[in-house]
Amino acid sequence: MVLRSSAARRKSSRSSSNLKSSNTRKSSRPGGCASSEDASVSGRQDIPIVDVRCRVTIPEAGEYFSGRAKERGRFNTIKSFAKGTIEAFFEEIGEAGITTAVSTSGQTPEMMIGGRVMAARTTSNDLMARLQKEHWGRFIGVAGIDAGNVLHDSLAELDRCAGMGLRVMFIEPGRSPGCDIDDRRLYPLYDKCLAHDMVLFPQTSGPWGGKSIDYAHPRHIDQVAEDFPALRIIAGHACYPYVREAIIVAARHENVFLSPDMYLTQMGTEDWVKSLNNNYFGLRDQFLFATCFPSIPIKPFVDEFWMLPIKEEVLPRILYKNALRVFKLEDDPVFKSMYPA
Repeated sequence: MVLRSSAARRKSSRSSSNLKSSNTRKSSRPGGCASSEDASVSGRQDIPIVDVRCRVTIPEAGEYFSGRAKERGRFNTIKSFAKGTIEAFFEEIGEAGITTAVSTSGQTPEMMIGGRVMAARTTSNDLMARLQKEHWGRFIGVAGIDAGNVLHDSLAELDRCAGMGLRVMFIEPGRSPGCDIDDRRLYPLYDKCLAHDMVLFPQTSGPWGGKSIDYAHPRHIDQVAEDFPALRIIAGHACYPYVREAIIVAARHENVFLSPDMYLTQMGTEDWVKSLNNNYFGLRDQFLFATCFPSIPIKPFVDEFWMLPIKEEVLPRILYKNALRVFKLEDDPVFKSMYPA
């Protein structure tokens, strides 16, 4: 049974919408753990995928990701960097089996964290809106908001992004202004995000997510979800390395969705796979697939994902159904034509 936060402890008067999937029917695919045989993997690869952390690689999106790829010696392994076109981007992710990219590119000023200089993220929100309009169905633009108000006035920029049709807000509060996700200075942004019926997509962890590893602790998301029970929240990186704690926080709040992306296949993989296969705390309804491209090459990660022993019946939910639900795209005619019911 999925636990829900007590209404008596909610600090917001907003009523929580029912975010759980109404479809409790299992997939027609056979149950049990998936085989690693070629035929089985091939069949799994026929499932369309919404990648909720797949950043566009064209030069207009800025140099944050291409610069990091050069530093790590990975630039030449990301084919679309060199080609520099949106067509090359779609070709590269398409070869990995990705149907729709959600581009959490972001806007955050340069800062020093953990002895490292973190370059500025400068992807234009106008670019996000334009690409979404031109490639609706294949591309979902994300409003990159500097919560520290250095690059822009965060509230005004969020209003502007909502007016351009963007429906997701990405923030990195551990980097700007340098606070935890449940810092009350961020609450006006959350209020406005909710008023625009947008999804909150904070960066919740990573080795350099904030001033200390405590930034990644799921208790911060737990508090925000308690205070904003109607706000749909995607925990980017899924509060890594606190895998078990993150799963319990999602159990407590049906408006919290976990997306471990590249950390899925690092430490903690067994906990994710076991929880999904046994549907511990209803995790199947609150897990979102992502690759973290282009921080890592996309096809090798997707190939590794297909080899995980995740039950066939789980895959449609975590690969696209949950994403369409959290983004409220289940009834969109374009997406309905692209994804099975």
